Formats: sequence, C-alpha cells, structure tokens
Amino acid sequence: MSIETRRGIRLPRFKEPAASREVARLRVQGPLYLPFAYTEQGGTPTCALQETIRAGQPLAIPDDPASLPVYTGVTGTLIGTRAVSHPLYGRIECAVIGSPVQEEEERWGSPADTGRLSPDGVIEAARHAGIIDELDGVPLYHKLSQWKAEGCGCLVADGTEPEPHSSSAWAVLNRYAEQVEEGLALAARCVGAGFHYIAVCLEEDRLRSLRQRLGEDRIFPARRRYPVVRYAPARLLRSGVTPRRVGVQALLALYRAAAYGDPQTSCVVTVAGDAVATPQNLAVPFGVPVRELLAHCGLRDDPQYLILGDLMTGRSSPTEDLPVLPGMTCLLALKQRPAILPQGACIGCGRCVRACHAGLLPYEIVRRLENMHYERLASLHPEGCDGCGACSYVCPSGRDVAVRVQEAAGTHGTIFLEWGDDDDA
Repeated sequence: MSIETRRGIRLPRFKEPAASREVARLRVQGPLYLPFAYTEQGGTPTCALQETIRAGQPLAIPDDPASLPVYTGVTGTLIGTRAVSHPLYGRIECAVIGSPVQEEEERWGSPADTGRLSPDGVIEAARHAGIIDELDGVPLYHKLSQWKAEGCGCLVADGTEPEPHSSSAWAVLNRYAEQVEEGLALAARCVGAGFHYIAVCLEEDRLRSLRQRLGEDRIFPARRRYPVVRYAPARLLRSGVTPRRVGVQALLALYRAAAYGDPQTSCVVTVAGDAVATPQNLAVPFGVPVRELLAHCGLRDDPQYLILGDLMTGRSSPTEDLPVLPGMTCLLALKQRPAILPQGACIGCGRCVRACHAGLLPYEIVRRLENMHYERLASLHPEGCDGCGACSYVCPSGRDVAVRVQEAAGTHGTIFLEWGDDDDA
C-alpha cells in the first residue's frame, strides 16, 4: 500500500469542551475493584482481609510469572473480593478496597539519572512498574523486548486520537509533554531506534505551542483521517522504516518508573457524551467504578448507553460498576444509541473498499463468508483487518461489515459450496 494513500474516512470531532479544560483530579469515594492480576489466572494477595494496603503497594503476586504486578493507587482496607466480567479483560477476580485515601497532591523528589539505565534496565523498569500500553492493552515491557530483539528504526509516541471524542492523550501532552518526551527517548534508546517522534492531530495553535516546548523536529503532525495510517515523515517510510507505536500515557509512566521508581496506578480518561453535563479529562486511579466518573462530571440525562472507549472501537458496558483499568482512555455516556441505518443487502457500491486503510475488499470477504466459500477467503487476507470500523461507518446499507470481516479472519473451515456465480473459481 502506498504511504501516500488517501484511504480512510472523515469523522466529526466532538473533543470540546473537554479538550480545552485542565485535567481534573477525581476524588475517590470508594470502594475500588482492583484485579489481583490482569489475567484470569489471578494472583496471591499480599495482605489479608481487613488489613490496610498502602498506595503504591503491589496488591498480589501473580500466579502467572509472565503477568504484571498490579499496584493500588490509594491507601485503603481490603474488605473482600469480587468476580468481575470486564469487556477488556474477561472474567477477573478483584480485590474490594474500602475507605480509600488519596495523596493530596503529586509529590516529586529529585529524579534519578535515567541516562545510566541499560536497555535491559529500561525493560525491567517497565515490567516492575506494571505498565500497560493504552493503545492495545499489551504490557510495555513485552513490546520493548520484542522490538529490541527485532530491531526498530523509528519509535512513535502516538497522540493522534483520531476517534471523535477522546482527548486524553492531548491532556497528558498538554500537562506532561516534557516527561512524555523523556519516556520516548528512554524507550527509543532501549530498542535502538534511530528516530523518534510524537505524532499528533492538533489545531495549528496547539501544534505550534507543543513545538515551541519540545522542538520543531520532535513533533509529527499526522493528517486528520480515520484511521491514521502515517505516523512518521514520508522520507523515512520510503526508506523502508516501519514505525512502532507506544501510547503517551505508557511513556509518561515509563519515565516516572525510571526517574522516581513509581508504578503505574492511574490513567487519564476522557468523560464525554451528550448525557454528560461537564465533559472533561479526569486523572483516575485504577479500580474506580465508572459511576464515580459520571458522578464527578454530572449527568444532564440518564444515559441509555455507556461505552468504554470511543465510538468507533469502544465496547458497551451493561453496568456503571465496572472499574477503570489500563487500556481505558475514554468513557461515553449517551442519551440514545448512535443512529444506525436499517440493515439491507449489499449493493456493491464499493465505499467499504475506498474506506479500508488496509487495502482489503470487505464486501467480497463478507460475500464469501455468507456463502460459506471458506476456502476462497484466504486469498482476500481478512486477517489484515484491525477492526477500525470504517467500512461499517460508510456502508449505505447499514451492514456491520467490520464484524463480519473479523469473523472471516477467524474462520478456518474447509466447507466449500457452489453457491452463487463466482467468476474467480
């Protein structure tokens, strides 16, 4: 696929007024629901029931050695356990932490000399701090280890936020741009990247302000199409360099882990939607139920739909009791479901093809899936779909094309039926 591709779609932007407001600090009421581990295997608690667990203390020793430790961001009492079915993590066993007490403000001492850390030391700092990349939910130390072994020509801090509502990455950059840049430099040195940039999709005044703070050559302005397909200058891509992406919140956590020894215990979440009275970005400790975020921002109407994430790739939540966990950067509260066209038959218009940034033929993949021509799917490479949802968004027949393409990617059947008239048999 050409690096100058015009594929993708334009989405309406609903980032204001949250994007223009300072990050607010959520005052936790409790209780919190914090997993013993981010996997279904769970972990062994480090304290007994009714004992006090301190902020920054590991909650449990994971039963899976490859699993990350989970740290609590508040001081509280372990009052019980609760099984939670989470859209992002599946069924996980959580500690119930009551009577939470937060630090009054951020406390900073003198930072350690991060330049003295070896590449393996950076990876160990990411592992020990329990950092998970908000872009894809993958532990940061896994990504750094893999890229270090494979080689990495270009590392990008992805602050593009191409979806409509989320502005949490901008909120983090606006407040902590220098620390994000330090974390990016650490990660780039760890994996041997010759180039590293912060990629953004910002208005001209904000872009100018960020460049004045970090330098003209540290910022790459990506074009405003969804999904973003170019995260680095064209001259690099033409030379065959493949950018590797890390979220800005993960890089901020990496810097804090290396400089201060702090674990990752919180994230910044955009709270928005037409049911929210005061849309804003909140700094939230992990484990806080989403109802507390909604209570802090206020509701103008009872939301009929809660979405963990943004409109294009978010997942609906059946309850307000689900906790905020790593990987969640947006919470939408909507008065009604976004308008969906009545589903009809494919009319062969080709809009899904023009929208697909992966260069797939979504309508043809779905046709072969529905006709059970499974053996003809492999040549269309449905596994190249990343679930961005652009094809579904533009479909005039209201078909959920992206879901069916991903279904096709997981189909390994050998059924072959001569249904329909295929000219490529």
